[in-house]
Amino acid sequence: MSEHKELVIQLKKGSNKAFNLLYEEYFDLLYGFVFSLTKTHEKTKEIVQETFIKVWIYRQQLDPDLSFKAWLYRIARNQVLDQVKKQFREPTFEEYLQLTGEEATIDAQETDFDYDAFRDSLENAKQKLSPRQLEVFKLCKEEGLSVAETSQQLNVSEQVIYNYLSQALKILRKEMANHRFLFTLFFL
Repeated sequence: MSEHKELVIQLKKGSNKAFNLLYEEYFDLLYGFVFSLTKTHEKTKEIVQETFIKVWIYRQQLDPDLSFKAWLYRIARNQVLDQVKKQFREPTFEEYLQLTGEEATIDAQETDFDYDAFRDSLENAKQKLSPRQLEVFKLCKEEGLSVAETSQQLNVSEQVIYNYLSQALKILRKEMANHRFLFTLFFL
């Protein structure tokens, strides 16, 4: 059994030592991932802290045979989505968008952002994908698996995964043109 898998098993049992070791191993990687989405150190620190709190709270749901990193990144991505959803509903952000008018970098139609509309639009756009494209997109972009992990899980070469993912993203970018900013933020 690998040392990493053993740490996940120990974490699942409530080991503080295992938690601290996994925290040290993944903190910098997770911080970089979250910062690439938020672009602010303050929000990144908050989200990374919340992510590790959720890791501890939900540790009993861990499956040592699955990727801990993918699970961790999925929690962090969901935290970022929650923050964006909250930010778009705060009056100060709406006021900022109204005040900046033409200076805003977001298209006018995106200033009236509605998280539910984004989610619905994404679900509709995913219906345009082939079953294999959809499967690869979900594994790589929604579940956070690497191309290598997806390749191994689907028993195909990494190049095949890259091809399906590239095709899926091309279709989804076209279909999600009205939500280009957020689609790019979360999936590219």
